[in-house]
Amino acid sequence: MKALNWFHAISGPLLGRDLRVRRHTLLVLTSLPTYLASLGMIWYLVHLNEVSHDVARGLTLASMFSFFGFILVVRSGLTQAWSDPVLTLPHAMVSLFLCGAAYVLLGEHRVNVLVLMAQTIVVAMLRLRPRQVLGLGVAAALMLVAAFSLVNWLDTGGGVLSRGAPHLVVGCASLLLLSLVAKWVSDIRIEISLQAKDLRKAVLTVRQMATLDQLTGLLNRRVMLDTLESERQLAERHGTQWCVALIDLDHFKQVNDRHGHPTGDAVLKGFAELARAHLRAVDQVGRWGGEEFLVMFPKTQLNEAHASLERLRKALNAWRLPDHPMLQMSFSAGLVQAEPDETLDHMVERADKTMYQAKASGRNRSVWAPLFSPGADGLGIMPPALPS
Repeated sequence: MKALNWFHAISGPLLGRDLRVRRHTLLVLTSLPTYLASLGMIWYLVHLNEVSHDVARGLTLASMFSFFGFILVVRSGLTQAWSDPVLTLPHAMVSLFLCGAAYVLLGEHRVNVLVLMAQTIVVAMLRLRPRQVLGLGVAAALMLVAAFSLVNWLDTGGGVLSRGAPHLVVGCASLLLLSLVAKWVSDIRIEISLQAKDLRKAVLTVRQMATLDQLTGLLNRRVMLDTLESERQLAERHGTQWCVALIDLDHFKQVNDRHGHPTGDAVLKGFAELARAHLRAVDQVGRWGGEEFLVMFPKTQLNEAHASLERLRKALNAWRLPDHPMLQMSFSAGLVQAEPDETLDHMVERADKTMYQAKASGRNRSVWAPLFSPGADGLGIMPPALPS
């Protein structure tokens, strides 16, 4: 635990607190091994007296300026709105330029620089688009030609061209071939990424089809039953109260018969939107079947659940379809509170009977069955009138 706290204390200022900035800064840090390998090779040549200290210091300072410069820019968060917040292509171009400078300065050991240029292309292909990878390979070959030309121009003996031409040709051909392979890998990477995205969409669609009613977007009956069972077990474990209401849209068959099924579907969708808007976020609503809906009120007493139902009922009374402004909808609801050791089937059956009592009492009302002190018929009826 102490080691973890120590890591967070160090990584916070270094990588940033924002998760995207942290991830992008870490991606830039992945180039550190390439820098260390390059500088390690240069200073080993200094140890062998093959390269001067001035050349090694110059290349070291340039490499440090490049690496920490890109780290600071990405760490600042200024690049987050850009298409490539990691600055992969600019970083790769600067790395190739440093390789070109090393090629000029390392004398007979310049052939090792070809490996570093190849490493730059390989690392960059993991983030660049295929055309960018191919362009990077062409740029690497051109930089190699430019560096070789500069070495040949600076050489007073005139032997560099004859000795180095073969490795120049092989080096350029290898870099171009590597860029073609890197482009192919980048194509595959993008294709896999697109397939993974499509697969995630397909999985999400299947999951929604398995859990949601396709017409209303509410929970379907199977998931609603699972939700009720989970709440029942939770309430038994903690001794909390919860309620269930069964809602039936009044005269819905007449809506289909007079106005057609598309209008009926629009009514069902409209009710679902009202339910999401006027019930609490913790309340669960599911399409129980046809024009029936079931609402679960977790950790809720009977009077609180009834108040929520009334808000929804009044909202439905005031709601209108744009194409049918004269169509006025209402619902009848039966509300029950869970009893000790009551099964789900019995609870839903009580809600169903209570809902039919609401219909028999004149519709457009919420009927609740209290656990204690019931009325003469065992039901509490709240009969509102339709709005004028």
